[in-house]
Amino acid sequence: MSAFFTLVFPLAFLSIVSAVVGNETTGAGVPVAQFLVAPFAVFGVAEATFVMLATDTAGLRERGVLMRLRGTPVPVWTALAARMAAMALVSVAATALLTGVGAGFYGVDVVWRKIPALLLTLAVGIACFSALGLALVAVTRTVLVVQTLTQGLLIPLAFISDVFIVGADLPVWLDRIGSALPLRHFARAMAQTFDPTGGGYGFRPGDLLVMVAWGLLGAILALWRFGWMPRGARPAHATTTPVEAGPAPAVPGLRTIEAGRPTATALLSGQVRYALTSQWRDPLSVFFAVIFPVLLLGLFPVVFGAGEVHGLTAAQYLLPGMTAYAIAVAGYVNMPEDVAQARGRGVLKRLLGGPLALRWYLAGRICTVLVVSALSTVLLCAVAVLFLDVRIDVARLPALAVVLVLGVACFASIGLAAVAVLRSAASLVPVTLGTLLPLSFVSDIFMVGDAPMPGWLAAVGNLFPLKHLSAALLAATSPAGPDPGFAVGHLMVVAAWTAVGLLVVRLRGLYRG
Repeated sequence: MSAFFTLVFPLAFLSIVSAVVGNETTGAGVPVAQFLVAPFAVFGVAEATFVMLATDTAGLRERGVLMRLRGTPVPVWTALAARMAAMALVSVAATALLTGVGAGFYGVDVVWRKIPALLLTLAVGIACFSALGLALVAVTRTVLVVQTLTQGLLIPLAFISDVFIVGADLPVWLDRIGSALPLRHFARAMAQTFDPTGGGYGFRPGDLLVMVAWGLLGAILALWRFGWMPRGARPAHATTTPVEAGPAPAVPGLRTIEAGRPTATALLSGQVRYALTSQWRDPLSVFFAVIFPVLLLGLFPVVFGAGEVHGLTAAQYLLPGMTAYAIAVAGYVNMPEDVAQARGRGVLKRLLGGPLALRWYLAGRICTVLVVSALSTVLLCAVAVLFLDVRIDVARLPALAVVLVLGVACFASIGLAAVAVLRSAASLVPVTLGTLLPLSFVSDIFMVGDAPMPGWLAAVGNLFPLKHLSAALLAATSPAGPDPGFAVGHLMVVAAWTAVGLLVVRLRGLYRG
């Protein structure tokens, strides 16, 4: 995951955006890619230092590693310093990789006189976001909270900080938020070092001072509040009380053998409750499947303005795309990760010798995907109708419900197929998320303008189900029309991919681990 978000994702982002918008030359004869390397490098550095360093450090503390190090000859600070140095090397590697690919394939020029400014800006940015990441670890309790807050802060801020969108005409209040935080200053300082048209040596003292101030604030907070002991753990008792022998506790939703075989309803409801409980205890999964699409739906029209996209308002066009993205995250990323981790712990094999069949275990997780996707859909539609002036034809709500169920079945089956093909849970998320994000750009999910997409990219999008699910949702959420909102052709493609996923699961099986 670290390698994907710090190295692969910025590089893929550079390639896709360059292909979508076209690597045209500006009026000064500079290719567009010249101005894309710096912001994507900033995102890679922030992912490595603010997200990955904080998550790794919180994990070490939660597992008790930092506490145990205090009883060894190794100074504890060396563990943190080593991880900070590692993330610094990863940040430099991400910047060098982006620059090399940009120079080799997209005509990006290295402005040699600005290399000292580039190195200084990179060093200040690494120090600043490393300190902020450790400060966040110091004021939080668990690794899940750290992971959710870092990703939940970084990605939305990237849209208003000249990282994902450079030079956007933001509302005053949103522009002030971006100007007050260090990410925009890092992006602008880095952009200056890649700008071949400007004179001088590329130093931006004002932006560097802002980053230094934020870094000092983070370092002070980290030193003041940082703790080496695991937080949130129950204290050990000096004495223990023997537990009297008695009957084993009952499993929720099941009846004992003496009472008879449990009903299908009891089996399914018990597994759904179990899967939902597991889902709600993972705030990062909830954030990306429920909160993140709603944030993008509200943020994109503000950033891009109130213009039209393919003849529709920005919000009307984005609603089905964000709904499709939420379904794909829940069914193709989150649920397969849970199943793969359960397989790694031996849960799926133990089901072979127990009273609970695998089909009920999987049915509970697929129903959970449906519940989460339905919740995301309701929230997205409510925000769109109440705040973004989107109109939804009530007569097409049955079509929306059908598309939702078929979409969940499609991406859940493809996600399970990925579990069946891949052996390791650690390799699953980089594959699923690493394919979903690029496909989101070529499937009209993430808005990149009203210009037509290159033919080969459009063909790639038409091959996979994400674009067809979005198109079916668009038909079901469009304003009133003569048809009931069923895009039969697109739904047939979604159904075909569902059959392919189920076939792979049938042939490969899920017990391999």
